[in-house]
Amino acid sequence: MQKPIDTIALTTEDTALLARSRQAIDRRLARLRDLAPCILDMSAREATLSSHYGHTLKDKIELFELARDFGLTDFGLSNFFDFPSVTDQFLDYLVDNGISLDGFLATIAVEPVTDRKCLPMGPAARRTREFGIPNVILLVEITPSVIRSMGRRPDDVLRDLDAHVRHYREQLPVETERTGRIYVRIGDAFDAFDEEPEHVLKVFKLLGALPITGILFEDVRGTRFIFESNELIRLMRHYNPVPRKILVHPHSGNGMEDATTVEAVLAGADGVWSGFTPQAAQGGHGCVLMFLTNLMRARNRHVVQQYNMQSLMITAEKMWQIHDHHGIPPNTPVVGARAYRYVDPLFEQADRPRDLHPELIGVEPRHQITPGWAPPGVIAGRLRELGYGPDVTENWQLLSMIRACINAELVEGRQENCDEPEHLARLVDTARCRIEQGEAWVAGSPDPTAPLTARYR
Repeated sequence: MQKPIDTIALTTEDTALLARSRQAIDRRLARLRDLAPCILDMSAREATLSSHYGHTLKDKIELFELARDFGLTDFGLSNFFDFPSVTDQFLDYLVDNGISLDGFLATIAVEPVTDRKCLPMGPAARRTREFGIPNVILLVEITPSVIRSMGRRPDDVLRDLDAHVRHYREQLPVETERTGRIYVRIGDAFDAFDEEPEHVLKVFKLLGALPITGILFEDVRGTRFIFESNELIRLMRHYNPVPRKILVHPHSGNGMEDATTVEAVLAGADGVWSGFTPQAAQGGHGCVLMFLTNLMRARNRHVVQQYNMQSLMITAEKMWQIHDHHGIPPNTPVVGARAYRYVDPLFEQADRPRDLHPELIGVEPRHQITPGWAPPGVIAGRLRELGYGPDVTENWQLLSMIRACINAELVEGRQENCDEPEHLARLVDTARCRIEQGEAWVAGSPDPTAPLTARYR
């Protein structure tokens, strides 16, 4: 009987399979690397819906300035109402201060059209006309059952959408990269697809024939799987070829939202229409900062050219404070305090494939001593940060004894913050005393870059 070890020689079939796998990875990486991302910033709108405190005019101004200084150029305005709102104040501020409205978009609902020569004029439509807002987002609802509940037919909405697009194409400036842009936002595509997928195809085909800039696609409840979004995006792209834009806005908050934005690009999307930070109307959403840093992992050259990535951390911190009135939770990926406080050398990110070097986004990497693990290399790194010299940070016997002292506290049932400078100083003193008394505890490799298995001792 052949031994398993004798079966591992690679065959021609094996090498062909390997080549296909590598080509598939390289093809996807190339798409992420070469994408010039299209971003519509919704920072002044998205988190307004979920903030316990809301946004004042001061908040709106600061959010806009933070996004602008980061390098974002397109901004979605918050909702307008029949009563005065902060969005009205913000629009007045922009005009009074001579700030161009070219980068701003107002969201206007597609309403039933009874007179083709006179479209409904809700609050957003009136403000758009009054202030000359040069770009619009047309929000359309396409779920057949919802349309029928209003006593209308699904095809009626297609005619309404056609009328709205043609109206604003006539009313807005000539389309350029900055003005005259019309995006159509679909928040219920999945619901409509569940009921009548043929109707959704009609919508996509109509959009392909209309003079619009692009489509804003949303998983509004954040309940759909990535592959579902991908298939709808592929359908959109089939009927709306490049250069038409497709931007995505997936919700959820369980991590799937940020994976969806990456997969959406692979399926044909151009970017996101999102807030800079993860806060969303409900749960989380695929935000700008996560999208851009994921592109950086693919070594996307456009991201660092278009945006001030060195200010990413400070921008996130300030926006978080505005939205939630507190700092970023420490375990938040990428921008949380612990994202680059390494508990083991294995987790350090630098220049390996798909690493995101923290210094590229304005973060200085550090070390964190966690009592349940605390390898000597991390203890050395933390002590170095606190100003200890090489007599401590390169003393492997002392570092190993400190690790033993940390574990001894847990054995005794004591839970201490071993990362705190004063307690760490006491641990150093205790370890020195134990060594002076003749104890020795040296195990593992003194090389902090040693294989992980060498640190399980």
